[in-house]
Amino acid sequence: MKQRREERIENRIKTTNIVRIIVSRPGIDKGIPIPPRRTGTRTFEYPFNEMEVGDSFAVPESETRSQTISTRVGSHNQDHKETKFVCRKLTNDAGEAYTRVWRAE
Repeated sequence: MKQRREERIENRIKTTNIVRIIVSRPGIDKGIPIPPRRTGTRTFEYPFNEMEVGDSFAVPESETRSQTISTRVGSHNQDHKETKFVCRKLTNDAGEAYTRVWRAE
């Protein structure tokens, strides 16, 4: 037999738990200086500035993922339009993966 709408609402209200969260107002702190903004300059452990056209370096996959290196190379290329770096994921004779980065321009 179908319950009437009011009865269904009453049954739902009886079984529903109401949880109230009481949040206290935060206190005011005085005299705390605002930290400086972080600038967009990034420092990586890769020798981009020291490289000449044709130079390269390799980073083992066990040290840093190739996607991470690719992202860093792309970021460097965007920030420094006068140079261009490319990277490729390779494997050595032992079957270990690594990423090699070349300066192309």
